[in-house]
Amino acid sequence: MNIKRSKLKTNYISIMNIISQKSLLEHNTFNINVKANKYVNIKTETDLIKLLNQKQFKKIKKTIIGGGSNILLTKDIKGLVIHNQIQGIKILKSNIKSVIIEVGAGVIWDNLVSWSTKLQLYGIENLSLIPGSVGASPIQNIGAYGVELKDVFKELRAINLKTNKLRVFKKSECEFGYRNSIFKNELKEKYVISKIIIQLSKKQIVNTTYYGLENKLKKFTKKELTSELIRSKIIEIRNAKLPDPKIIGNAGSFFKNPTINKELLTNLQHDHPEIPFFENKIGIKVPAGWLIEKLKWRGHQEKNCGVSKKHALVIVNYGKATGKEILKLSNKIKKNVYKEFKINLEEEVSIL
Repeated sequence: MNIKRSKLKTNYISIMNIISQKSLLEHNTFNINVKANKYVNIKTETDLIKLLNQKQFKKIKKTIIGGGSNILLTKDIKGLVIHNQIQGIKILKSNIKSVIIEVGAGVIWDNLVSWSTKLQLYGIENLSLIPGSVGASPIQNIGAYGVELKDVFKELRAINLKTNKLRVFKKSECEFGYRNSIFKNELKEKYVISKIIIQLSKKQIVNTTYYGLENKLKKFTKKELTSELIRSKIIEIRNAKLPDPKIIGNAGSFFKNPTINKELLTNLQHDHPEIPFFENKIGIKVPAGWLIEKLKWRGHQEKNCGVSKKHALVIVNYGKATGKEILKLSNKIKKNVYKEFKINLEEEVSIL
């Protein structure tokens, strides 16, 4: 009887392709070489539930990764690393005005945007070239150029890591905020997102008010503003401003743009009358990149890491930097910004 159980267990692990001491170098865009104690690549909801139901994985810590574009790995990962590779783009409903689409969490986000613009759909073209996978998009409530995921979001499917049960989260349950959601707070590390459902428009609905984008598109008529055209211009802007993680290790914007109150803004304007700011519902947003550049961090290098020459908001791995080296540099920047401006910067990346 024990022999049969042993064979069954071995066969299952073989099918799931569980790897011990797996390097995560190719699974994070910072190019940090740490190891996962156990690693598995999951491609379906069914396989994920089967895996979670295995007794040997019930009590061990589970870490979920996708495209690895929004994490900083500072040490080897204990327990089980689950690489979420659930695929598929499926049109669930279509009418004259819009389409409702179900997308697997393992789909590369920019592949989804490309797919949508080729079908002349509107809604996520402003989110072109954001690295990472679809599963990370609601966790971060990704956003760029005046658009956020929540603008097109309907619901998502996720599996509870403790009960192994599937749950559907409606938009109102996700508690979306600026680069934030319930999955970064109350439900952090408690669910695996398997699929998201979004609604895109068949009719021309564009958001081109962002300054850099508006300049790029001013020579085009309204009729010419297709989602494909807007995507192409955003790709031009991003390529000019941000380093390619395929060439130099980085995770895009390292810090969130902080929100401050009017009193602090008034104080800052006394010494820095040129400080840019944007009012929103919860306060006044100040560009973190401006704060960092003002303190002359852009282009700064320390051994194997530094701040990008292209953009002060991007920390880069110039060689074989460790995650701890990059974290140390980011903490220096935070302390400097607080000392000068009395503003606490918050990381946009997840630090593991």
